[in-house]
Amino acid sequence: MTEWILDAVSRDVLGKGGVRKLRRTGQVPAIIYGLKDPQPIQVPEREAALLVHRAQGVSRMVTLRLADTPKAKPKDRRVLLKEVQTTPVGNKLLHIDFNEIDIKQTVHATVEVRPVGVAAGVKFGGTMQTVLHELTVECLPTEIPEFLEAEVSHLEIGQALHVSDVVFPPGVKPVTDQHAAVIVISGQMREDEVAEAEAEVGEVTEGEEPEEPTPAES
Repeated sequence: MTEWILDAVSRDVLGKGGVRKLRRTGQVPAIIYGLKDPQPIQVPEREAALLVHRAQGVSRMVTLRLADTPKAKPKDRRVLLKEVQTTPVGNKLLHIDFNEIDIKQTVHATVEVRPVGVAAGVKFGGTMQTVLHELTVECLPTEIPEFLEAEVSHLEIGQALHVSDVVFPPGVKPVTDQHAAVIVISGQMREDEVAEAEAEVGEVTEGEEPEEPTPAES
């Protein structure tokens, strides 16, 4: 798993006025919840925005290198992104909530699902629809996978891949309902495929009359 690192400094500036001044210096107010009392901090806007963009709604463990002052020696705090507040226009970062974690205790995390291969149904004119782009899993923070692979090449039109069909790494368990559909192949077969299927099942060809059943002898 890729380690994400973000520098941070304890924050004494509170209140709307102080926070506005803080943002003008290129810093974003944030707070750490979890194992200890909530602690206000500040993080560099540019680096924090990059981290939030890379996360894109999924859970990743972040190492906050937190210092009491800008010149003090930092100490590592392991956290997950909890909530991100942005402006309605432009998605400019306003505030970040982090949740501190114990790396020896399992956590629930959301992980991106990435289809692998080309579904057989797509080759015959179907459309692949991703119903669940992320799945919730339970594992140690250090074992959160960057993504989950979903093999779809065997899926025909009308078939679906469910959570139970996804292969999870060792130590990672699904929390999302295992019967939930992750990927669905919808659509209709091409005309040549329909004709072939009809021939296989002995469909009556156009212009022919079906034979009347022979009456049973009394």
